[in-house]
Amino acid sequence: MGVEPPSYGPQQVLDEYIVEPAAIPWRQGRIAGITFKCQILSRGADGGPEALRFRFDPCPSVFAHMHLTSQFQLLLHGRMDFPKSAMKLRGIAVHYTDHNLPYGPFAVADDHDMLVLHPKQGGLISMADHDARRQINLRGRQLHGAAADTEWIHLPGFENVRSKPLISPASGPYAVMIEYPPRAVVKLPHAPYGRYEVVLAGSAWVSGRELLAPGLRYVPGHKRVVSLEAGPDGATLMLLAFDQDAREGGLTGEGLSVAAAAAIERAI
Repeated sequence: MGVEPPSYGPQQVLDEYIVEPAAIPWRQGRIAGITFKCQILSRGADGGPEALRFRFDPCPSVFAHMHLTSQFQLLLHGRMDFPKSAMKLRGIAVHYTDHNLPYGPFAVADDHDMLVLHPKQGGLISMADHDARRQINLRGRQLHGAAADTEWIHLPGFENVRSKPLISPASGPYAVMIEYPPRAVVKLPHAPYGRYEVVLAGSAWVSGRELLAPGLRYVPGHKRVVSLEAGPDGATLMLLAFDQDAREGGLTGEGLSVAAAAAIERAI
């Protein structure tokens, strides 16, 4: 695997993790005959978030699998077709699963590009693993939403600010796309269980650093949230917030998590 130079990867500033993908090298990956490019945005080795970026080569069937922690997949570009007829995602779109919840197989095409975002390390387990099947989260939730299917709404009391709730906050975990005008100060509430904030368009300044798309910040649960500032062309952000399921699962160093950790290491 090797170790990236210190200038790569996330930098923790105060109570936040800031990641600039443009500074992180791409690597080639292959698993079960499926080829892709990957950026390791944050490994989660310090107990913080695990974030990856994937560009899958066109593939009719990425095998069914699960992760041992809750997850957001943010489809930036291209398409992902799941077996359910209602889950034909086109970027920009969001897919969420609770910990230990299988999903897939799914097809990818059209210059696929996505972020895979965990609150902590989650590994990878194929559903061909018989031991894994005995540990499926039978009550797990699977949620999704697409920007093209959601209307903009203006936020009361905020001039020239509008949003698209791709996954409603009423669901528990949520995904909300918000568009801010140039130089707007972005004050966000605390995130009890952790939240990713991804720049989709324009730019945003945070802790003295400029983030361009798809730069991101992760705020751990119950930490203070430092305000952002939209750039000179404004900023479109995707807020991806976890709920209490973020405290479940994860890699423990024993049992199924050993296989899950090994599988993701082999893949990337």
